Amino acid sequence: MDNDLAIIALVFIIVVGTTASEMFKYYMKHKQQADMGSVSDLQAQNQALIERVQVLEKLVTDSDFDLKQQFKQL
Repeated sequence: MDNDLAIIALVFIIVVGTTASEMFKYYMKHKQQADMGSVSDLQAQNQALIERVQVLEKLVTDSDFDLKQQFKQL
């Protein structure tokens, strides 16, 4: 009788463990896909900001900009 109970418990533990493991793998796979989408969005946003900063740097370092600033100060 004790052997039967031990076998049933062992089978139950194996089934529950395997199911939990597969659920965890599924969760991690979908979480990683969601994170990759988020990373792509952030990279695109970062590139847009880099381009804006480059344009602003061009404007500020332009010699005409300095001249306009000097006229404004007068």
